[in-house]
Amino acid sequence: MRPDVVQVQAKQDVIALLLGTRDAADAGRARLERRIVLGSVLAKQLAAVLGEVVRNHEAQTGSVDAMPAGRPGGAYSDADVPPGAKPLFERVRALDAAFGFEKSFKLVRKSMREDRLILGVPSALATPEALLGACRDIGMPPPYLDAFARELGGANTIGFGYEGGGHGGVYKVYLEFWDRLRERILRDPANREPALLFLGFKWEASEGGRAALARYICHPLLSVRGILARLEALYAGRSDSSSLVAARAILALAARRIGGDDSFVYVEAGEEGNPRKSFDLNFYKAGLRVRDLLPALAVLCREYSIAAAALDRVEAEAGGRAFGHLSGGIGRDGQDFLTVYYELEAL
Repeated sequence: MRPDVVQVQAKQDVIALLLGTRDAADAGRARLERRIVLGSVLAKQLAAVLGEVVRNHEAQTGSVDAMPAGRPGGAYSDADVPPGAKPLFERVRALDAAFGFEKSFKLVRKSMREDRLILGVPSALATPEALLGACRDIGMPPPYLDAFARELGGANTIGFGYEGGGHGGVYKVYLEFWDRLRERILRDPANREPALLFLGFKWEASEGGRAALARYICHPLLSVRGILARLEALYAGRSDSSSLVAARAILALAARRIGGDDSFVYVEAGEEGNPRKSFDLNFYKAGLRVRDLLPALAVLCREYSIAAAALDRVEAEAGGRAFGHLSGGIGRDGQDFLTVYYELEAL
């Protein structure tokens, strides 16, 4: 038995470890497989030993604090693919390579946008020609095709994204350079200088639509306190922004789950030619579900004048899914936003 769900319970002078397996038919349910009961002294000894093992492992392989991958989650079906994203989905599937699948919902004033997805393909599983062909087939502008081809060799993962809306929606392609950053951290752990983690190519599907190039800069190995400081700086002059208030609450929740001195991967993004200024926080390691965010999101929906029915729909469709990462800030239209990403299939 290999558990994929772990829960810890404390009762009087004993600690119980509950190990289970997730229900394949319902990602929000799990079956208890083993219960291990420890005295408090033995539990402390186990915690110390596990901590030492993890630290030694990270010294050998690099910290997982910045790992932008999820964990095995629930299966998906074609019904999970928004209608506007089906051409992209079929094109990625035609690569005949395993891929991760994330969906997301974006909250802005008076609106919740749910027709969004990202499909992540490891670069080692497809040829450069096939990946370029996929970009070409979904209409990537020629200047972006050239840049994509130049940078592809250094990328370990390619993300294919779609966001619905006017003008046929927006296509997005991301190059991820995590391996490059990880190697730098292993070589020089004291070097915490920001580094490019993602390069994002975005364009409207309609002919002649707008396009934008986004750079996602990782600030490696920040503490939770350091992340909060970066968020405050990002929202300079707008510290009462609703998305910042929600982000603080979700960060606090996730930090309580992991405890200790652990932290999360923090990235800041900007786009050429528009005022977008945003953050992205990877929360997979906290083991949260989308439903765990609902109290913070309910407050945000009231601030944004979003009907409660929209959040009810999210809870019904995604409440049991693994919460992946959170982005927010000031969008390309200058408006406050927050986006919640959740996992359907791990990369």
